[in-house]
Amino acid sequence: MGSSKAINSDFEKYILNNLDRALEEEWIKAYHQPLIRAANGRVSDEEAFARWETPDGDVYSASLFVPILEKHNLTYKLDLYMVDRVLKKLKGQASHDLFIVPESVNLSGTDFKCCDMVTEITKLIDKSGLPREKLCIELSEKDISSDMDYYKDIIERFRSAGIKVWMDNYGSGYASLLILLKIHFDLLKINDAFTHLIGKDEAGQILLTEVVKTALSLGTDTVAEGIETKEQADFLTEIGCTKLQGYYYIHPVSLAEIVERNEKGIQIGFENPEESSYFEQVGKINLYDLSLSQNDDKPLSDYFDATPMVIFSMGKDKATFVRCNKSFRNFILKKFPEFKEINEIDYSSINPGVGYYSFNAARQCAADGRRVIIDDRMNDGRIVQLLMFRIAVNPVTGDAAVATVILSVSEPDSKDSLTYNYIARALSEDYITLFFVDMDNDSFTEYSSHGESRDISFERKGSNFFDLDKDNIDPPIIEEDKEQFKKLFTKEIVASELEKSGIYSVVTRMLIKGVPTFVTVKAVKVKGKGNHVIIGINNVDAQIKARELLEHAKEEEIIYSRIGALSGNYIYIFSVDPVTGHYNKYIPSNKRVATELPEEGDDFFGDMIKITPKVVYPDDVDGMLSAFTKEKVMKHVRSAGVFEHHHRLIYGNSFIYVSLRAVMDNKADDEKLIVGILDIDEIVRREQEYNENLYAAENKAIIDELTGVKNKHAYVETELMMNKMISDGTVEDFALAVFDLNGLKQVNDTLGHQAGDEYIQKGCSTICSFFKHSPVFRIGGDEFVAIIQGLDYLNSSSIMTKLKKHNIKNQYKGDVVVAAGLSKYTKGDKTLSQIFERADKEMYKNKNEIKQHNK
Repeated sequence: MGSSKAINSDFEKYILNNLDRALEEEWIKAYHQPLIRAANGRVSDEEAFARWETPDGDVYSASLFVPILEKHNLTYKLDLYMVDRVLKKLKGQASHDLFIVPESVNLSGTDFKCCDMVTEITKLIDKSGLPREKLCIELSEKDISSDMDYYKDIIERFRSAGIKVWMDNYGSGYASLLILLKIHFDLLKINDAFTHLIGKDEAGQILLTEVVKTALSLGTDTVAEGIETKEQADFLTEIGCTKLQGYYYIHPVSLAEIVERNEKGIQIGFENPEESSYFEQVGKINLYDLSLSQNDDKPLSDYFDATPMVIFSMGKDKATFVRCNKSFRNFILKKFPEFKEINEIDYSSINPGVGYYSFNAARQCAADGRRVIIDDRMNDGRIVQLLMFRIAVNPVTGDAAVATVILSVSEPDSKDSLTYNYIARALSEDYITLFFVDMDNDSFTEYSSHGESRDISFERKGSNFFDLDKDNIDPPIIEEDKEQFKKLFTKEIVASELEKSGIYSVVTRMLIKGVPTFVTVKAVKVKGKGNHVIIGINNVDAQIKARELLEHAKEEEIIYSRIGALSGNYIYIFSVDPVTGHYNKYIPSNKRVATELPEEGDDFFGDMIKITPKVVYPDDVDGMLSAFTKEKVMKHVRSAGVFEHHHRLIYGNSFIYVSLRAVMDNKADDEKLIVGILDIDEIVRREQEYNENLYAAENKAIIDELTGVKNKHAYVETELMMNKMISDGTVEDFALAVFDLNGLKQVNDTLGHQAGDEYIQKGCSTICSFFKHSPVFRIGGDEFVAIIQGLDYLNSSSIMTKLKKHNIKNQYKGDVVVAAGLSKYTKGDKTLSQIFERADKEMYKNKNEIKQHNK
């Protein structure tokens, strides 16, 4: 059948007449294109593509036949078929000892007209035995924009069921940024039109950067589609785009090709799911978004001329380059060209001398996570100032990602210049004017800050600095404050304060651009030879006025009325204007939890959506985002008088239980929504303790007291239940493993029964650590059984291999050795005991192998 049929009615008839047969006989194949994690170059996710391959050898891409199916509302058949194919592919992938990463399936908008896709897809996933988070759903920007409220409900149902939702083709022209505020997506797939602007359109690159920043600020990952060049991949990595997709990496491939590439050693490699969170944090750092590098007056052409920044992974023995921005690359090429090709630095190669202090500071930052600003001297005498902060720690390797920012490189010995390096240490960076004053003779040099690079420039020299009648200080002090300032700002008082506390500071008002403005006049002593001080003038007008406004608000009786609208042990109370969204936060308790919650803002619900992933316990984030929308809160408050939602807030390394309550206060002239966060932790934990005690009492009869796993009585009950499920034909795939601890008798005879008990406990811990997702039973003194299921079942072969290697190591160390045998359930098995007998034989075979190895 020729490709010309794709454009006529005969082709349409062919597709419609053969769809069911194509699905039944698997003419439609699933191909898989990876999403590459920018931070590690590994496959973090995959996307499934459908391709119609006829027995005659004709091949049709989805773009040819899907529009026909959409026209006739038949896409739901194809999409459910693709979900099933992807789930089978993931299980097949696991059987080849490959990590399983999430994979997405594209759904058409017409699917939801024909059936309940959320329910149908959830059933398919649960039937497969895979975790729900392993399948993701893609919905196009075009479909979602056609009826946002309709799709918002669908998306919330998917996410509540534990299935992540991606928006595909964002930026294709159908939606605005507002869609990201109304609907929370787990991942935003950016249209390849943006990607093609890289290296060609500076304004387009800026727009792309802002889209990525906005998505990340809302807690949404990003992937750029259509990557074709290294330049595109490097740029997207620098701006914090977390994932990349395109032919630059690989075209869509079949499972067979994935396995073949892995066997040949030419695979990209799948990401270890246990490391995903670490690389997510590393990848989200935008190397062009460090706040201290931004300047509102920069023209567009200088948008990416940012402070040099690099990220290294600090391991046990070496530091590995992760990524850097263009400014850092240029800095290295100019200052240290000999290091431009170095990607790894062995710690053993770093010796005391130039750079040793910075090296130790980076390692210390990796270890303790404390942000530091340091000065270090380069081999030519220049001073470099560095900011270092830890991004995240890899839970598998223990490596820590540390970002290093070059704040300045200066010449400290210059007589006519004051380096930004020293000023950054001495004063805050929002200074207006700086004076370098000789306290012995009152001579001074004035400097000012201006220009896109925030450089310091020389203005003038002068004498008699403290003679305020000469108007040495510019901008001028307003007349009303001048006399008081003269009394406070004398050479004697400044010197005395510097001697006592090392710093002098006074607030006054100056005339800046004709407007009286609050400023702080701050002085610090200069380290080194001579008796010099730096005196800086900082604009603090906004802070002072904000403080006055807050103090005024606290005096208002209306605040007490609003706080009185709620009662209980409240951590925070928010007063919200339901019309404008403006809000203020009040703190009636001393409990410091979720301190990231803003003090004030103009979009209460929008700000809460942004901050939720940072302050709410991870398992409760989705529920909170779903429930706490303006529409739902106001609806409940209007109808029931109160809105209430229980969840957990992050509290140090743990969490506390809270209740969020909202009521409307109509006591004032203007209506206010009062939202309070109530501490209910003690109540909830008391209830949990009661339930746990009750549970412990009920389960004491089936728990082995020595090891804490289930006992033989529990195994007998489980065996009866499994036999019934086998008889009914309702049992899912599983295996049974039998274990025996070698050498227990010798331990008991030589070291005593207490040592023997410890030996049993250690052996049990070994079994549980290898089969983390399966129930373990102690059925005899040194005998254990595990019913292998779920992920343990999928990875059973590799787990048994790892256990055997573990035993070999323990033999050499004289530690616990666990003989093991495993057998899988087959359709011919009638009872669990049949599987047990096979596993028991395998265990004794392994036991003999271990004895032979000892010889």
